[in-house]
Amino acid sequence: MKRSTDCFNSEWRFSPASLVTHEMLCFGNPNWISGEVEVWSKAGNHGISNPANTFVDKWRTVSLPHDFVLEGEFTSDLPTKNGGLRGGRAWYVKKFVLPENDRGHRISIEFDGVYRDCSVFFNGHFVGRHLSGYTSFAFDITDVCTFGGTNAIAVYVDATLDELWSYEGGGIYRGVRLVKSDLVHVPQWGVCVRTGGADDPGKADAEVTIRNSTYADVLAEIHCRIIDRAGVEVARAQTPVSVPLLCDAVKPVALSVKSPQLWNLEEPTLYTMEVNVCVDGKTVDTYQQAFGFRFIRFDPDTGFHLNGKPLKIKGTGCHQDSGCVGVAVPPALQAWRVMKLKSFGCNALRTSIVPADPALLDSCDRLGMLVMTEIRSPGISREQREDMADLVRRDRNHPSVILWSLGNEEFKLQGTEWGVNIFRRLQHIAHQLDPTRPTTYALVGDWFAISEFYDRKGFRFDVFGANYRCGEGSQCYDDFHQKYPDTPILGSETWGGTCSRGLYGEDNCPIAKRWLEDKLSRCWGDDRRYISAYANWTTPWGYSIEEMWQDCAGRPFMAGTFIWTGFDYRGETTPYLWPSVITRFGVIDLCGFYKPVAHYLRSWWRPNDPHIFVMPHWNWEGNEGKSIDVRCYANTAEVELLLNGESLGRKAMPVNGRLDWQVSYASGELTAVGFDAEGKEVSRVLNRTAGPSAAVRLECERVDNILVVNASIVDAHGTVCPLADNEVTFTCDGVARLLGVGNGNPLSHEPDQGTNRRKAYHGLCQAIYQTEGPGDVSILGTSPHLDSGATKISLAKNPSGLPQN
Repeated sequence: MKRSTDCFNSEWRFSPASLVTHEMLCFGNPNWISGEVEVWSKAGNHGISNPANTFVDKWRTVSLPHDFVLEGEFTSDLPTKNGGLRGGRAWYVKKFVLPENDRGHRISIEFDGVYRDCSVFFNGHFVGRHLSGYTSFAFDITDVCTFGGTNAIAVYVDATLDELWSYEGGGIYRGVRLVKSDLVHVPQWGVCVRTGGADDPGKADAEVTIRNSTYADVLAEIHCRIIDRAGVEVARAQTPVSVPLLCDAVKPVALSVKSPQLWNLEEPTLYTMEVNVCVDGKTVDTYQQAFGFRFIRFDPDTGFHLNGKPLKIKGTGCHQDSGCVGVAVPPALQAWRVMKLKSFGCNALRTSIVPADPALLDSCDRLGMLVMTEIRSPGISREQREDMADLVRRDRNHPSVILWSLGNEEFKLQGTEWGVNIFRRLQHIAHQLDPTRPTTYALVGDWFAISEFYDRKGFRFDVFGANYRCGEGSQCYDDFHQKYPDTPILGSETWGGTCSRGLYGEDNCPIAKRWLEDKLSRCWGDDRRYISAYANWTTPWGYSIEEMWQDCAGRPFMAGTFIWTGFDYRGETTPYLWPSVITRFGVIDLCGFYKPVAHYLRSWWRPNDPHIFVMPHWNWEGNEGKSIDVRCYANTAEVELLLNGESLGRKAMPVNGRLDWQVSYASGELTAVGFDAEGKEVSRVLNRTAGPSAAVRLECERVDNILVVNASIVDAHGTVCPLADNEVTFTCDGVARLLGVGNGNPLSHEPDQGTNRRKAYHGLCQAIYQTEGPGDVSILGTSPHLDSGATKISLAKNPSGLPQN
């Protein structure tokens, strides 16, 4: 039998732990002599995972990924960091049949992520426990399988403790697989491919692990071949390996490809390393591992280089939390998020501040997005060190991954002897398992004092990661480069500003007292005391979006920057208190709708593609004749602003800057026109005063089996009504399942799931569907007293919105 991998995401039974009774837990356990019915009294006593347990058959059926915390109600009883949603405990159970012909093979269950502190049981037996909610893991369940009959796996999840200071959800929120393999096989993450540098770009040295699950020594042969994206074999090698009984053996295999297509951001070409394991002349296992040929370098003077060419890292930090699905993000929606970031010029993603979903890294590989991946908790425990090693083993074949981050703002570690001890050990693990990528750490505080301490201890990270500017101005980058000229430097976290999509007036949200009392002038860049779309407000450690990019763009030695953050996320509502439940740090909102600052990045992160944006909206009834602050983001040489056809002036656009006007309000049309250096018009944007709400307009973005349906409230001429909050009802006819609804409103307490209705926020709201087979899907958006909007999608049998390998 060759390897088979079954998706295990459907037909799980779910119950909150509070509804699971003692009778359910002890189901089927006889009272032998002294009442040995309890779960831990005898092996096999776990009743929830007993295949005969009929109680669980009455539980609700769910599909994975699943975030049960998102299904709760918002409450003011919790700290704002939780996003107003309470964690909890829950059970998941799945029953399935293993055919008799699976006997004699190894059966494993692989989890990409469970939040958090989960215990896994199978057929009444305890299988294992996993603490962190962000690392992947697997258990071999072979020895207690029932072949030719029904089996049951149960997962207990305790999501009551936090690992972050923002919303984390709860449940089996990433993918699960059942893997069947021969007794002699390649284990999980058992193939590592290390490609060559500039002197030998076609080098592809494989390191293959073979696991022998038999009770006898085995002599096997490893046959490796490299397959290009057209399915053509381009290299082949083989080697024998001796594997002792019940042991693993690691064997290197050298391969080379002549003139490979290098993986890059524009053409992210992937290859496949296929490993065939042969015993006694018979192929017993086939393992395929995607990888890409590319080489990277961080230079202290010239920054980051990809394939020998300098490349400025234009990055954002991104949480797992996504719109109306919470942390339960399907793979195709991960790809949609990557494409949304790329649309405004982002070329790198920091997995803030946890190990990423493997599906996200797959999307970055296929779409061309660099990744700085990060461990959640540096420490000395066995779990923490294993989490570091597993992160590297799991992710070291992804060409998108360029940095291992060993932590983020660990105040009790950075600059201490404890920290040096811990970071040195973790860095050794990273270097040992993957010598091709550098390490970094997201440091905040006094860079110089901490770096001096590290020097005294003989320790450095490979790349210096600077969170913000250690309380100083832009010159601190120059000072650091002058003092440490041999150390590459990266803005591991920058900006620290906030803004609200579509909001240019008061939102009446209470402000956190501590922000008002602590150095008022530093905390509040905008003296109007609300967080508007102008992005005037920054944290005490932050600075404007323009200054952030100018800091990086003007310094060749700066490898790049990672803005905090790409998307909004739940919780961490700084500086607001309840009823705010969503942060405003993102350059795009929780649903993926652009905020104005995204247009600044779109202008200067894609400088060769003409772009122009003007704000605010032009609906200011009652303010006729009053001065309105008008701002323009553009990458053109000049911009002219017109109100109802009358020019208000033509100005030169400063590089990496913006333009401002004060305009006396009159309803009508506000137009910005961009001109190139020769005076030719190259871009134009129009803000028109919208009339009364007249209709719902639907637009659908499709990636594989995910449909992101955006609804706009428009007037009779199709102009979006920027103040509209009409409720939209989404209905679907066809093979698609509604995953949730959202609008990006940081103050909204409407449910994201279990309903097909959502109010618009500044004229926009959203529904996300998952298709379930071929056929047509028709979606309708209705709202009282408005014309309905509709969209129809014809689904191909094998839909794909992603580049293929």
